[in-house]
This record gives sequence, structure tokens and C-alpha cells, in this order.
Amino acid sequence: MTDEEGYITAVEVKRYAYCPRIVFITHVLHYEEPMSEAMEAGLEHHDESTIAPLIARLKASRILRSVELWSGELGIAGKPDYLIVTRMGEYVPVEVKWAVSENGRIRWDHKLQLSAYALLVDENFRTTVKRGYVYYLRDKRVVELKVDDSLKKMTRKVIESIHRMILEERDPGVTVRRARCLSCGYKAYCRPGLNERRGVSRSI
Repeated sequence: MTDEEGYITAVEVKRYAYCPRIVFITHVLHYEEPMSEAMEAGLEHHDESTIAPLIARLKASRILRSVELWSGELGIAGKPDYLIVTRMGEYVPVEVKWAVSENGRIRWDHKLQLSAYALLVDENFRTTVKRGYVYYLRDKRVVELKVDDSLKKMTRKVIESIHRMILEERDPGVTVRRARCLSCGYKAYCRPGLNERRGVSRSI
């Protein structure tokens, strides 16, 4: 999806939630993140057996993997890792993350990404997504997210803010704590003076 097409992705909603300047760097300055060990680990293949207990719990009738979804209204596109359709006809987006949960809860950036997928599923399948899940591989934890109207409304506002920032080419500056910058793959473009932190960076 290019700037000319006017679309952003659900992944960019996640990046914006992590740090708005990431989307400015990629869409306005046109820099890409160098491949890191954490990113390579996140690209490792995982099949449906990874979420087999969740599939059983939801009594899945269909499992759609990496289905491409588009919203002309919102100017957003995305491919959830899995879209589970239950026997009752409920659509449930599922993401698999090479990361740890936030004390057993979904991380804020992952929450907005999952909500963005919910909006895409709503429009493309003419349904109403009420919940989604994130499976955190590093602590082997499945966390449920209740996707209510207030979260969807907030996600719509975030999407609008991203489009506006790109259109105006407005630099949001650095607004996150230093520790988050240390684990960011874009710090070479954004804050090159920061010292590298030892260990594997958190995958975003």
C-alpha cells in the first residue's frame, strides 16, 4: 500500500500506538527499519497448531489465514494472522506475536492493531466483531480482547490522526520514554546518539 493510494496498514496503526514518529519516518521520510534478530524471529513460520487450543475453545467452523482486507472508508488495509469463524457465525481475529504479554494483558499497540482488524472485518464481512485474541509466543499466553464500540471509535480517531499527520507531513517529535526508544529499530534515524541496549530488542 503506497501513500499515493491513500492507504495505511493495521501494522502502521500498531507502530503509531508504539510511537507516532515511526509512521512519520516510514511514510514521510521513507526510511525502513533494518532487519533485527527479533524481527527475524517474528517471521518464523507458525501453523495452525500454534493456536490449536483456541481453535477448539471457539468451536471454529472455518479458519482464514492472512486474508487481505481493505476499507475505502477508513483508508486502511491489513491481513490478520488468523480469522476464525465460529459455528455460530462469529468472526474472531487472532494475532500471533513474538513478544511477551504485558503482565498477562494485551499491549496497547497490539490492542489498537487488533481493533483495526476488527473494523476491517466488520466492513468486509458485514458483521460486528466483539472480541479478538493475541497469542504471545514468548510467554505462551493467549489473551482475549473485548472489542467494544468505544475501542473501535478510538481506533477510528487514531487512523484519522495518522492520515492527517502524513498528509500534513507533520513531525510529531519524540513523545515516548527513552527506554522505548532504546528497543526501537528506527532509533538510527530518529535518535542516533542513543546507546545500544544489550540483548534482543522487543519486537513491535
